[in-house]
Amino acid sequence: MARIAARAMIVSTLAALLLLGVGVSAASALPFPDVEPTDWFYEAVDVLSDAGVIMGLPGGTFGPYQTVTRAQFAAMLSRALATPEAVDEPFDDVSDTDWFQAPVASLYEAGLLMGTTRTTFSPSLGIPRQQVATLMIRALVYRFQTEPQEGVEIALDSAQVDGWLAGFSDRYDIYAIHRAEVADAVRLGVVKGTLDGRFMPLGTLTRAQAAVLLYRALYQPLVPLTTQPAPVPAIPQVTLQQGSTGAYVALLEQRLAALKYAVGVADAKFDEALRDAVRAFQKVEGLERTGTVGPSVWKRLDTAVTPSPRNWAAGERVEIALTRQVLFLISGNRVTRILAVSTGASSTPTPAGSFRILRKIDAWRESSLGLLYKPSYFYGGIAIHGSYSIPTYPASHGCVRIPYWATDAIYPLLPVGMPVDVYR
Repeated sequence: MARIAARAMIVSTLAALLLLGVGVSAASALPFPDVEPTDWFYEAVDVLSDAGVIMGLPGGTFGPYQTVTRAQFAAMLSRALATPEAVDEPFDDVSDTDWFQAPVASLYEAGLLMGTTRTTFSPSLGIPRQQVATLMIRALVYRFQTEPQEGVEIALDSAQVDGWLAGFSDRYDIYAIHRAEVADAVRLGVVKGTLDGRFMPLGTLTRAQAAVLLYRALYQPLVPLTTQPAPVPAIPQVTLQQGSTGAYVALLEQRLAALKYAVGVADAKFDEALRDAVRAFQKVEGLERTGTVGPSVWKRLDTAVTPSPRNWAAGERVEIALTRQVLFLISGNRVTRILAVSTGASSTPTPAGSFRILRKIDAWRESSLGLLYKPSYFYGGIAIHGSYSIPTYPASHGCVRIPYWATDAIYPLLPVGMPVDVYR
């Protein structure tokens, strides 16, 4: 069905869309209840829905302020370009039964789309703005092979790239592999910066923003700008730490949450919970466990993917990686939540092996070795429990300490009988 849907993407009639089972075209539902004619994105949504490029969400809404996922954007782009059907699927996390299989395979075969790694696509993640700019320039090059637009060329030298990016105060945050494409996308009027003069290269797009970018690039005549932006002072790459606030903190929360790290409340405040999430990310990625976010963390966040479980087993379970000092909650062989932990010190190590949750106490427990918050025991007196102290290294008396702030949410997810795999 997914491969049939790929061929149906250029069909504009509602009857054909219904026949092929790809869902009701947004054209039949406009205005969506959450899209008003006064919205800045209304025209883009209207045109793209009429063209069969964008579809509504279950329930008939458009969800303009929801983050557009990699799978959703791939489907939109494939429909807009009418890329040919492809048979081979190169990504391990995209199956033949996934609704987005056909557009992902089609774009990959056309040379337009790459994975987050060589073998993974990460369909549920958002797409950083710098990657979207690169995708849009690739899409234009692809279209110009058969539909060239007079007076529009896709080529900039290094000096021109610097000139077109000079209007962004965070231009040095744009990765080298994306700089030329971002500059060209600016020159062609496809992408713009924020009101305060930043590009926010690691920020992700909403569904409304994705529709507008596709509309500008592929459904309106391109009118290249002739005057480069006035240069503004470049700001150093933002370093975040506990106590920081603002847009970059919100971006960090969003990105880590998408990768399944537990971040607490997403409130654009770098609190203890976000610090622990950063530490967990640093542990998984093999970075220094500082709890602060500098260039090495920002760089890794652009390409990071949710880690895969070490073991393969059905159902819901827990894995505890002693070397990395993290806990993975797993469902259907996919990691659903990641927490920083502190396991047993060298003198009182946490035992490795396969266990199950044996018993639980839904309260504080005072043991001979200290206080345990809501312990879930999996080996004698050794438990997964909440604690106020989560060092970045093994420091407990054998238990697996998880952050106190996360314990109330994690405790009910560890029922008696749940498998617990502990490994080095």
